[in-house]
Amino acid sequence: MRPRRAWLPAAGLLAACVVGAVVFVVLWPEAPEGGDEPATPRSLAYVVSEHVELDPTRAGVDWAADDYRRLFPHPKRAVAATINFAGEGNVVTVGVSPERPKQDPYCDDGHCANLGGGVTLTWDELTPQEDPGLIVVIAELDDHSLVLRYSGAEITGDPRDLDLPVPVDMMVDIATDPRLAPTTSPEAIEGGKELGYWLEGVQVI
Repeated sequence: MRPRRAWLPAAGLLAACVVGAVVFVVLWPEAPEGGDEPATPRSLAYVVSEHVELDPTRAGVDWAADDYRRLFPHPKRAVAATINFAGEGNVVTVGVSPERPKQDPYCDDGHCANLGGGVTLTWDELTPQEDPGLIVVIAELDDHSLVLRYSGAEITGDPRDLDLPVPVDMMVDIATDPRLAPTTSPEAIEGGKELGYWLEGVQVI
């Protein structure tokens, strides 16, 4: 299992209480910060893998990542990556762009929810013996947009009510991480360069 946040040790001091001779220090994790470095597919994979509590097995720019770049008006301005995680087909694809997606989320079937803050949740449910379903989170933020997809576990209803390897709350945390943007932090760039599971020029699904 991977730690939920690799930046947890870099914590800020929130409070200290003295009881007799014992000092209790309460630490609160610092929020990650973005940066001015142009994001890369590797940096996206690095940040996503920090959030997901499964071991990443391989990552790259596959057909799904390329499709996610094409969700935006100018695909060359977008960056995308797909990451496979341990377990039964746990796959996360992410695409980011300074532009809004070409189409609004499809909500006519009721499989859609506005989560606030510019974040929308949509999902497709299980088709027995054909498709396990999938979850998509779309974040339209101040200076960029992000589309995030998870597939693997069977989606049998509202994913907010399901016990999933990559739950909705985690997906929202990923979608709103300031390092997942057209520009990112130097730490994310360097971390992406060191990914031992990155596959160059190879489809990962």
